[in-house]
Amino acid sequence: MGGRQAGCISLLTLFAAGCTPTAVATSDELVGRLAETLGLPMFSSIHDPGFQESLSRSDLLVSVHGREIVPDRMLNVPPLGGINVHPCLYRYKGANPVARLLQDGNRMASVGVHRMTQKIDEGDVLIEEFVQVEQEETVIEVYNALYPSYAIALTKALKIMQQTLDSERCQKSFFA
Repeated sequence: MGGRQAGCISLLTLFAAGCTPTAVATSDELVGRLAETLGLPMFSSIHDPGFQESLSRSDLLVSVHGREIVPDRMLNVPPLGGINVHPCLYRYKGANPVARLLQDGNRMASVGVHRMTQKIDEGDVLIEEFVQVEQEETVIEVYNALYPSYAIALTKALKIMQQTLDSERCQKSFFA
C-alpha cells in the first residue's frame, strides 16, 4: 500500500528486488497508474475483500506513505507481518515528518523501515538511511533528496525480512 512518488519508487524497488507483489492498495492516482501498467490488481482500501484475499497469498505487507491504519488481524495474515517505510523515523513519527524536520531547523533527514504494529510508527526499526539536507529548504526539496534512500532502505529491509523467512522455514523443516 502506498502513495505518491515514494510509493512508486518502492513498488518498482519491490520488482527490482525480485519480489512479486500480489496487489496494491492506494487512493493515489500516480501509484494506481503504475500498478495498472504493471498488471497488478488495485484496490482503493486495504479493507476491500479483494485486497484481503491477495494479502492471504503474501509473505509480507509493505506500506509506503499508506493512509490507512492496518489492524492487527491483517498484520497477522502474512507470515512476516508488515513493514512501513517512513521518512525521518528516528525523530518524527506520524504525519508530516519532513515539514516538522524543517520547522525544527533539523538538517538530518532519513528514510527508515520498521515492523508494523497496531501503534503507528512504533515497531522495531529494521534499517534507517540518513541524508544530510543542508541545502534543501522546502518539503519537496527534502523529499527529492530522500527518494533514492527509499529504494536503498527498502532493499536492505527486504534482505533482512528474507533472512527471517529463510530462518523460519529452516526451523520449521528442521523441527517438523
